[in-house]
Amino acid sequence: NGKNAKFTGGLEAQLHDGDEVYILPAVAGGSEDLSAEELDRFSRQVMLEEIGYNGQIKLKNAKVCVVGTGGLGNPIIVRLAAMGVGTLRIIDRDVIELSNLHRQIIFDADDVGKIKVEVAAKKLQKLNPECKIEALAVSINENTALEVVEGCDVIVDALDSVNARYALNKACVHFGIPFVTGAAVGVSGQAFTVVPKKTACYYCLFPSLDEDSMPTCSIEGVHPAILSIVGGIEVAETVKIILGKEPALSKKTLHIDLETLEFSSKETSIVPECPVCGTGRQEDVQQKELILEELCGRNRGKRTYSVTPGMAFDLDVAAVTITAKDRGFVVENQGDLGLSLRNDEISVSFMKRGSAVIVGSKDESDAVLLYKTLLGREIAA
Repeated sequence: NGKNAKFTGGLEAQLHDGDEVYILPAVAGGSEDLSAEELDRFSRQVMLEEIGYNGQIKLKNAKVCVVGTGGLGNPIIVRLAAMGVGTLRIIDRDVIELSNLHRQIIFDADDVGKIKVEVAAKKLQKLNPECKIEALAVSINENTALEVVEGCDVIVDALDSVNARYALNKACVHFGIPFVTGAAVGVSGQAFTVVPKKTACYYCLFPSLDEDSMPTCSIEGVHPAILSIVGGIEVAETVKIILGKEPALSKKTLHIDLETLEFSSKETSIVPECPVCGTGRQEDVQQKELILEELCGRNRGKRTYSVTPGMAFDLDVAAVTITAKDRGFVVENQGDLGLSLRNDEISVSFMKRGSAVIVGSKDESDAVLLYKTLLGREIAA
């Protein structure tokens, strides 16, 4: 019945009418659902009572979306791909920076300047060629979140933006998709799981967080080990959901202090008047033609901006390249999902869906003007 016989009496296990017995290729035979290679690859987790043969099939048939492939997303996407999740959708809007490498271990020095999701997809495909990787270089906001999560079995949060997390939570509640969320900065982290209509949502617990007042890795720093711990917990919760089990953190938040190695939890409850999952009135979201966010400074404190069109579009890479070269930029890196440009003072990374990260602009208006100029199309800010 998909369970390791070792845990049910071994050779003395009692069999009943209707029981299914699987003999793994390590002993004999084969499998209709899992190939001999798959059973060999995943043999150490198929033997786990918590997963078993049937659980491995469920992993193979699952579609998981991980939003963010940075410090927290790295251990998550590597583990899910390695464990045999059949389809993995990975989302990120950024490029690889030198300062990422101490914690984002799927990347190396040769990847600096390249699109994160594009590099990650190639490396995950090498790790598990049977895993279908869907890489989307998009920025998460109220306009894009619904499209990103639709059709997935579980959404895993590895974001560093509160506003993006709010949008993702809202989209998950809308579709009824479980949402595993986590965060880490400094030497502390937290995690909990949202099961729509059954548990508190993210907004129930954190209704009024301000993006500008939140601690960030660039200011506070971050210990790579806390990212591995929180990421591992998110993977464990994701696997539980795929296997049809109740997630351990569906009714409590887990807080982790790496310095003291203390793990503490706090019970959560649904807020009936929550505007996202309850009876409260949701504010109308105005469709913006351009969404501008100031990110943490990079390259020794240079001001950094994310510019995202309200409606995604396919970037004309050739046209942008010509315009950029005419204005003194050189192409630093170019891939299937975007390109990075640089001059003596400013770097610009365009994603294929139209968003950009601009490092070195003096202020917001300067960043918007540069975006419009390089794009060669009029978009209102």
